Amino acid sequence: MDALDLILGLLFIVLLTSGGWIVWGVVQSRQRAHELKVLREREATERARLQIEADERAQERADRIYLDAVHRHTDPEPRELKRAAPEDRDDG
Repeated sequence: MDALDLILGLLFIVLLTSGGWIVWGVVQSRQRAHELKVLREREATERARLQIEADERAQERADRIYLDAVHRHTDPEPRELKRAAPEDRDDG
């Protein structure tokens, strides 16, 4: 009976220590998976932010081009002629 108690005791200790390592490994892998998920979400958020900024710049550029075209076509006198007009006039 003493040999059986010794074997069962050793088996219990081995299972207890290896079980602790198994639990530690599972916890570490879950933590790593969570960290990777957070990093992927952060990366996706950063990509979305950069895309929004690029879209805003493109929209601002399009607005500027549109407003320049509107001013060019709606001004009664083009800007170039306004600057050149006083020099070209003959008051004589």
